[in-house]
Amino acid sequence: MKSDAPRGSFRAPRAFLLVLVASAIGGGSLLASHAMAGPVRGELRLGERALPEPEGPPPYYWNAWNGFLEPKERKWSPARELAVVLTGSGGATPIGCNYRITGGDLQPRTIVTKGGAGLRIENRDGCTHELQSEGIEGFAPLATAPGNARQVTVPSGGPHEITDRLYGHIHGWVVGVDDLVACATIEEDGKYAFESVPAGEYTLKVYRDGEEVTTQAVTVGDGPLTVDPLTLE
Repeated sequence: MKSDAPRGSFRAPRAFLLVLVASAIGGGSLLASHAMAGPVRGELRLGERALPEPEGPPPYYWNAWNGFLEPKERKWSPARELAVVLTGSGGATPIGCNYRITGGDLQPRTIVTKGGAGLRIENRDGCTHELQSEGIEGFAPLATAPGNARQVTVPSGGPHEITDRLYGHIHGWVVGVDDLVACATIEEDGKYAFESVPAGEYTLKVYRDGEEVTTQAVTVGDGPLTVDPLTLE
């Protein structure tokens, strides 16, 4: 049978074209179902009882009195003291969850990570740290040089106390949460943001000193969401 197609051209069979169309439609639906929503933003406000008592200068080795520099005054930092997360149905890897040692202390001091998964704490200081936690198997003191990271598997539950064998002022907590979806970035004025999470139903949780201090149901749609301010008492 003679073909009308020009020599060297290719005409796809009709059945093949139908398969391509069906795949494109299915793939588009799959991408839509996992599309990331716009940013989720909110604000944490501190009641009078939530503010800590004034403390003296921090005992960081670079801020201690040395005869030349006055030690810096300790300031309460929402970005360091609080953790804001979303829990619910999500992927295997939480979104936006980064943990580090910077400025001579943990940030955040309450580390909320996925239970049963690996935890990575980056050392952004100019000195070596040796983090440890007696409540977590395998989390023994181990020298972590500047620019490197400490990695350990965290079980579900907690809080587990975390300290530094070299610097006694470093103190925090680790909590393993099975359904952790995302961690927020917190500013010094108490404002927080999740830059991108899948649309769905979640529980927003705020942690302080290793404990969950408040929760709120959150519905994330296809666009940006602003959560009503939360006051911590």
